[in-house]
Amino acid sequence: MQKKLKQIICAVDFSPHSDDVVAYAAELQQCGAELTLLHVEPAENDSEGLLEKQLHAFSHYSDILARRGSRALFSVQHGDPAAEILAYAKEQKADLLLLGSHGSMAFTRLLMGSTAETVMRRSACPVVVYKSPETGNTAREREDSAQLLSNNTKQSA
Repeated sequence: MQKKLKQIICAVDFSPHSDDVVAYAAELQQCGAELTLLHVEPAENDSEGLLEKQLHAFSHYSDILARRGSRALFSVQHGDPAAEILAYAKEQKADLLLLGSHGSMAFTRLLMGSTAETVMRRSACPVVVYKSPETGNTAREREDSAQLLSNNTKQSA
């Protein structure tokens, strides 16, 4: 018997690859679960314009979700990404964690560690790692191209 999903936590890093993860999360949410997009800001990142960057990114994700008839809550935590994702998932009683993976090289992962790998090993709930394709365009690049094409079509008409 399969457990019904009630709470999905989707970790995003504001990269173009996160657009694809958010789109996938919207598909998963069709089961009726609550979806939370979680961004973890490294503790040392205290730059100006950070709030504006976060609001812009979450607004962009809202657009992606709305086009798919989906919606989400948004949360920002500060600290080590893997530790904060795990703590937030436990606090929210997540039924599923969704993470993106850029597929970094093995040597880099050996030196720095992998957030996705750490979360997978330590999570109390199932984890889905969405690996972005190495070739082709991200959702953001596809949208930008479609918008450019639409603008060019309107101008030439």
